Amino acid sequence: MTIDMHAHWRPSVLIEALRSRKTEPMIIRNEDGEEVLKTRRGEEPIAKAFDDMEQRLAEMDRLGISTGVLSLVGSFTWIERLPVQESLPLVRLVNDSVSALCKTHEGRFAGFASLPMDNIAAAAEEFERAMALPGMVGTQVPGNAFLTYKDAEQIRPILEVANRHKAVVFIHFGPRPGDDW
Repeated sequence: MTIDMHAHWRPSVLIEALRSRKTEPMIIRNEDGEEVLKTRRGEEPIAKAFDDMEQRLAEMDRLGISTGVLSLVGSFTWIERLPVQESLPLVRLVNDSVSALCKTHEGRFAGFASLPMDNIAAAAEEFERAMALPGMVGTQVPGNAFLTYKDAEQIRPILEVANRHKAVVFIHFGPRPGDDW
């Protein structure tokens, strides 16, 4: 059994939600007519982000990967840094979509929850909710949350949820809300 613990993706429901936003992060058409994710760091073509499940399953089979653990692709994690009232509905879309995919392709995928990192109490609550969904095995958190002991102490509520559920905490390169990149 080979497990890919670092498989980023972006659900189509998130793409639709970002198309309707009027502020960054949002999806727009650039001057060339190409759809791009626009964030404070610039623009990235959304075609670069993986979301074709049949293609992904074929790649996994070709490479001998039995299970892919899905987490939100880095450029889309800007939704986690938004104020909680904007972030929470978007991360729930992601978490529910990951779970649905895990249920549809049972055993082929598992998921790391997205969390509204602007509000750690809300993040812990969403993590608790997400862990009750089929296929969820943990969460992805920004690496900057561990730059110092004091930083790590601030996310203790998330770590407590992980501990209760024996869940994985995938520490991925990235800033917290308000951090410089």
